Amino acid sequence: LEEIVVTAQRRTEKLQEVPISMSAVTGATLENLGAKNFNDYAGSIPNLAISTGSGAGGNGSAFGVTSTRAVAIRGVAGNNTTAFYLNDTPVPLSLDPRAVDIDRVEVLRGPQGTLFGASSMGGTVRLVTRDPNTEKFSAKLEAEGSHVNKGGGGYSASGMLNVPLIQGNMALRVNAFSSFDPGLYTRTWGMAQDPRLDPVNVLPYPPGGPPSVGSKSHVGSEQATGVSASLAITPQAVQGLSITPMFMYQHSKSNGYPLADFTPNDFTQTRQFNLGDSVADKWTFTGLTAKQELKYGRIVASGTYFYRRAEDIEDTSDINALYFWGIPYYVPAPLLNVLFTKTYTQEVRFESAFAGPVQFVFGYFHSHSDRRFFEIYNSPGLDAATGGALGTDLQYTQNTPNTDRQKAWFIDTTIKLTDKLSVTAGLRRAHLDHEGAYTATGPLNGGVSGPPDTWARHGENQNAPRFTGKYQFSNDHMLYVSAAKGFRIGGTNSVVPSICDQDLANLGLKNGEAFKSDSLWSYEIGSKNSFADNRIRTRAAIYRINWKGIQQTVFLPCTFIITANSGAARSKGAEFEMDAAIIEHLTLNLALGYEDARITQATQSSNTVIGQSLTGVPKWSGSLTAQYVLPLAERNVFLRGQWEYTGDRKSYTNVAPSAGGRDLPSYHNLNLRGGVQQGPWEATLFINNVFDKRGVIGDLLPEGAELEGRPRWFVTRPRTIGLSLKREF
Repeated sequence: LEEIVVTAQRRTEKLQEVPISMSAVTGATLENLGAKNFNDYAGSIPNLAISTGSGAGGNGSAFGVTSTRAVAIRGVAGNNTTAFYLNDTPVPLSLDPRAVDIDRVEVLRGPQGTLFGASSMGGTVRLVTRDPNTEKFSAKLEAEGSHVNKGGGGYSASGMLNVPLIQGNMALRVNAFSSFDPGLYTRTWGMAQDPRLDPVNVLPYPPGGPPSVGSKSHVGSEQATGVSASLAITPQAVQGLSITPMFMYQHSKSNGYPLADFTPNDFTQTRQFNLGDSVADKWTFTGLTAKQELKYGRIVASGTYFYRRAEDIEDTSDINALYFWGIPYYVPAPLLNVLFTKTYTQEVRFESAFAGPVQFVFGYFHSHSDRRFFEIYNSPGLDAATGGALGTDLQYTQNTPNTDRQKAWFIDTTIKLTDKLSVTAGLRRAHLDHEGAYTATGPLNGGVSGPPDTWARHGENQNAPRFTGKYQFSNDHMLYVSAAKGFRIGGTNSVVPSICDQDLANLGLKNGEAFKSDSLWSYEIGSKNSFADNRIRTRAAIYRINWKGIQQTVFLPCTFIITANSGAARSKGAEFEMDAAIIEHLTLNLALGYEDARITQATQSSNTVIGQSLTGVPKWSGSLTAQYVLPLAERNVFLRGQWEYTGDRKSYTNVAPSAGGRDLPSYHNLNLRGGVQQGPWEATLFINNVFDKRGVIGDLLPEGAELEGRPRWFVTRPRTIGLSLKREF
């Protein structure tokens, strides 16, 4: 079996020796499975759940498609509960960097706040990129063509170039990709309304009928491009010094929301007008990392700048006419949402390598993140439909700037008491500041609210301790126990329109009221073992999490959302992973997860119910991956397969807990790949989603509101058949 090396504790260690429940997927495995996006490899991680929800993208605002992806580890769901790292830098969780030239993906389960900060109370996902090689030239080209059931043809092309500029002293590594994923959906407009809608949810078209009638196929297609470049500077004149500047850019755009209406199998989107939803997401990441190897350890210093512009346009013509205004006929109502994010981070740390029994990691972290959320709601013809009562078609605008700052010192110390027993204690001391302003205007808002110079502020100090004990029975068997605290900062709610006053009063809340920080303690016992001369490796853990003051998203009947603190919850469960190479040429990986996460104490303000499961969290999840490689003379023939399972879940994105939430059924998926590798060439035929299942990932939280009786679903891609060709140099 391949020896996997990770840096989960900010030092280089073997996966089997780290006293943390974690999964690691190597870059070679990602390539073997054809993984390109987060969803392609997330299904193989036990107790990692993907869903949707408010603020899930770690931006404090969620809308449409670009920032509603939620990732929960061990049932700890919600905004800023799972940290997402690109190398050593946190980035928004809703981001989906292309898995091109990735060295490995690390998923750390349980609170990681000691070493990774306030957003990692449930766990941390890390994407670690490959460094330039200063000694050897290399290059790779890959092209892929595919056909998606209900969608048609797609393609993907990528390339990598590694060039030593000065042998042993400097090298450049460049990657680029372009891809097109066909849309699956057909949008119709100006025709008869969908008969599944309740008659009370249907209005006539404007006088004279709809401005146009037609349909458009392949809605929800996505075009994506990206490039990254890194430079390794390792001057031989300064032993142990390496400096690595890095730049990454990605841009994706879509001609519609990739959502099924009513049921997961409904691929027709019936609309009133030819407005169309659209998605555009553009981001850049720039960083500089310097490392100095010393006799007693090394110093690592890094600084990064991240910029993102995410834009969604949502067609809200139906809900706007029916619920917001109650006008006698439909009018076009495109809702534009734009989110800008700018984040600066710096970190410096010392990682010891002493000869004695004591080792430690000590460092300082600082980040400054500015976000600005714009919303423009213009409805041509709205004023006429109200008989001129509004005096304008511009019904609502919103400008919400927010700033988060974090300063933290952290230390993690390990003492080896005997040859077999070691203990670790760590602490992060963080000061966090949040400030936000809210300005909205327009008839839907009831006038102007929240002057731009009125900033709400929230600041606090928090500690994140972690304690671990590890007993190494032998080189092949290890037992560990740990206890760790996780936390996340409180914040401020936007001021919602006066139409929500009664809804807030029913929950005992004030308009614009701040919400408090929440925290949890996690207790874990685990074991890592190797058997049969290292041909079988296992990793197992059981845990319990006690969570209090939970920040919950509350959906108000007025269609706006806020955040409030619930009482408490607990999550308990287990993970098991096994890698096996029992017979020649065949390798297996089994991953199983069980989690039971529920509210144990409810509050009026959060609108929660005791005993409800946490949103989007399945009890059972698992995967089985197999690879068989048969050498035939000068070539290798291979067959690879991966089966994934996600259990039943509940979503409270659009349906309140008091109403029972919304059921998300279980689903499973099988992907198969087979091909030939000869010398530098490799050809692969693949079938993804062999049985053409419509697995429900989650339901959309619209920025307008969900039309009664018409949920909109994120579903797994239908059966996809394709051919990939790769050449290495």
